[in-house]
Amino acid sequence: MKISALMLVAAVSVGAGACGSEPEAMSVAPVPESAVALAGRLEPAARTALKTVPGGTLTSIETEGPGWEVQVVTADGTEHELMVSANGDRAVRNDVKREGPAGKDEHRKRVKAAKLDYRAAANQMHSAVPNSSIAELNLDTYRGTTVWEGDLEDSGGAKREVKIDAASGKVLIS
Repeated sequence: MKISALMLVAAVSVGAGACGSEPEAMSVAPVPESAVALAGRLEPAARTALKTVPGGTLTSIETEGPGWEVQVVTADGTEHELMVSANGDRAVRNDVKREGPAGKDEHRKRVKAAKLDYRAAANQMHSAVPNSSIAELNLDTYRGTTVWEGDLEDSGGAKREVKIDAASGKVLIS
């Protein structure tokens, strides 16, 4: 699993640099364990959800039964709740939540306040709790601040809750 996750991170890195008009020199640096854990667990499901709801912003991802439950918010504040297969290769359900203007406004407000996307938040959480896995990651409000909340399990099996300021990246609770 670690080898395939490492290859995924490398492939994403190479693909990101391949968009320019001239070839770029590429240096190979060690990939942090947190990035490998992110790529191996969350990233395939997140990518599928974002492909299913083009132009959306991922606001929540968590393990749910044999797969992933993912919420994606569109620019108008509509929230899509998707179920993604365990390996992250396909969306098996895409439900549009029926909410009034206040709910949509709240979604837009959180998305606008978040300067960190789910990837940056997950990496920050892995830095706060090394050698951990994320079971749940949500964009939420905590004491008036937009935060990324995560439920993590460390290598010893202990469960930890981490909150990251979604604008600054500062760890608020670990």
